[in-house]
Order: sequence, then structure tokens, then C-alpha cells
Amino acid sequence: MTTVPTCNHIFADNHRCGSPALRGERFCYFHHPDRRPVANPYERRSRRGFTITVPHDAESLQRALAEVMQRLAANTIDVHRASLLLYSLQLAARRLPAHTPYPETRGRGLPV
Repeated sequence: MTTVPTCNHIFADNHRCGSPALRGERFCYFHHPDRRPVANPYERRSRRGFTITVPHDAESLQRALAEVMQRLAANTIDVHRASLLLYSLQLAARRLPAHTPYPETRGRGLPV
């Protein structure tokens, strides 16, 4: 009977792994030094940064709002971060000057 080589990894509590080692290697698949952990795709996407321009007018505010909404719908941004961004955009909207699309019709209603 042949013995199967076992993993040489030693845990913090001083016991060996005991899993079979990879063929021709000293460690198992999990403890092999070349193995990279599989990244969680959600975490990888959510850590990717994105830029929101500082809203100076209604159009840039709308673009920033759309960016946050798209990322929230695609589940690429944390809900807590999205709520903070939306609140910040709400505060920015309050500080924007009042926009009147038709200044010549102020007080008279929209042109027909």
C-alpha cells in the first residue's frame, strides 16, 4: 500500500492540514502558495470607484442622480453608500439656484 503525501501546511494551533498534497507538490490545493483566493465579484465591483461631478446646475445634478440610480439597480454599489450619495445630492439640489426654463413667462404660466 502506498502512502499519499499530505499537505505540509501547519495551522496556528500547531496541527497539520492532513489533506492530500497536489501531485509533485508539498501543499494541498487550498494551501498552495500559487493559489490566489477567488474574489467575490460583488465586492470587486463595489470597490471600483466612480466619479460623480459636483452638481452646479440641474443638468449635472440629474446626471449624478442617474449614475447612482443605475449603479444601485445593477447592484454594483452598497445600499448604505447609495443612500448617503442620494442624501448629498438632495442637499446639493436645495442649494442650486431656482431654475426657470421660460423667464419671460414668469407668473403667467407656460406658453401655449
